[in-house]
Amino acid sequence: MEVGVIIHNAGAKASPENLLKTARWAEELGYHALWLTDHVVLKEAEEIKSWYPYRTHGRWDYPPDTPWTDPLLTLAWVGAAAPTLKLGTSVLVVPLRNPILLAKQLASLDFLTGGRVILGAGAGWMKEEFDFIGEDFDNRGRRVVEMVQLMRALWSGEMVDFKGEFYEVSGGQMYPTPVFGTIPVVWGGHSEAAIRRAARVGDGWHPTQITLDQLEAGVKKLRQYCEEYGRDPDSTLVIARPGDKYDITPEAHAKHLELGIDHLVVDTPIKQEDPDLSLLRERMERAAEVCGLTRRN
Repeated sequence: MEVGVIIHNAGAKASPENLLKTARWAEELGYHALWLTDHVVLKEAEEIKSWYPYRTHGRWDYPPDTPWTDPLLTLAWVGAAAPTLKLGTSVLVVPLRNPILLAKQLASLDFLTGGRVILGAGAGWMKEEFDFIGEDFDNRGRRVVEMVQLMRALWSGEMVDFKGEFYEVSGGQMYPTPVFGTIPVVWGGHSEAAIRRAARVGDGWHPTQITLDQLEAGVKKLRQYCEEYGRDPDSTLVIARPGDKYDITPEAHAKHLELGIDHLVVDTPIKQEDPDLSLLRERMERAAEVCGLTRRN
């Protein structure tokens, strides 16, 4: 099983120097991937009425002046410092973006980093962010699936003629293509719709902030839906990110292995005061030990 780590492109720790330092630590400690989060523009917390699915109280609690670097640009920055690690988004809010430009950005990042990109894709939850950018929130679920279909067509390197409900491309071709012909798309979310989306049109499922019991139930559903759609369940990745829902203990990790989790994403402290990154380093070291990672020289 591979193990990746969230490094902070958000909050007080999100300096160029800290990002490079953390990426190099991850490589040294034996991690397999770096993962970054995504938001584009924020409003005052009290103006956010959308239900935040990753807090029990459902309220967004980051101030609007929280530094939040673009995840794709930041992956290019840290990817050069840690050349053996995969580079993932956890998760990119895809429907906030133009699919053609996003396909180009992702293919270029993958090309420049030697085929290391994993697209953790989400439909998004914050309506206020969609409204600010001018993208439709209500159709985001259908639209995000079509966006990925269009991006995969562009990544093929073939001349693309695509006509969908939301997007139409005629006689267009995009190069460079991803190093391995495409970019793995793992779908975030743990709703029924999200799990079905992963089973139907995903290379994997990337649940975040769920309990071990929810993870076990979700894996069971994912395998069931893969069979319904005529897909091999074993070919669909499960990339789990517990967040703060449970600690990564030896017992929890044994459960990951029992469930056949392909990749575990470790969170590191976000809001705690940690000027010298000692808490972050300690968390990374502890998780690496529990997961049995082998240090690199």
